[in-house]
Amino acid sequence: MVRACLTCLTAGATVGGARAKVHASMATASPKNPSRSRHDLDRPWEPGDTIPAPDAVHSDGDTAWALFNELSHQHEQRFADTAPMTQPPLRAEEVGWAATQPASAAPILPRLVPPARTQPQSTLEAAMLLARRNNRVCPRPERWTAFTALLPVRKTARGSQKPPAPATGAAWAITPSLTKRLCFREQVEWAESLGVLEQAMAFMQSMSEDEWLHMGED
Repeated sequence: MVRACLTCLTAGATVGGARAKVHASMATASPKNPSRSRHDLDRPWEPGDTIPAPDAVHSDGDTAWALFNELSHQHEQRFADTAPMTQPPLRAEEVGWAATQPASAAPILPRLVPPARTQPQSTLEAAMLLARRNNRVCPRPERWTAFTALLPVRKTARGSQKPPAPATGAAWAITPSLTKRLCFREQVEWAESLGVLEQAMAFMQSMSEDEWLHMGED
């Protein structure tokens, strides 16, 4: 029995010593992540770190507040207080425009109509409209020859130049209607360039409809 008691005491002492060592190690162990100082704010955050907080320093006092009020007062003095208007809103030369009249009393001015532009009757466009009226092609051979005789020659440095020849004679039967029309147009343009377009138009106006060749006719 004495041996049993000694064994129990020895085991108790061993357990007690182990517990004492554990408590001692826990008391002396340092924390895993110590709190940061304000100089460690640039270090990356790690789990377990405390959230850093800036130190707020309030240095305003009565002197700063008085300086602010003085600056604000100087700024407000730049704007004058509102006062009643002492001058008329219009200048002396504008007073006549101040009074208005009802619209019914205002005189109604006549509407100005621009004069109509009168175009000369003897123009190349008017001559071509006359030459192509009723689907005309050109004068028939006899009248076309007489029309060509009205066209003057053109003086050049190399001599004289005759007007375009008509598609008459043997060329009448083999020349298409469109080609005849173009040939007659060249003669009209020739008359316009030499200043005898008015005489050429008078000749065309004197012709009867039977003296013209029309599209689809021989």
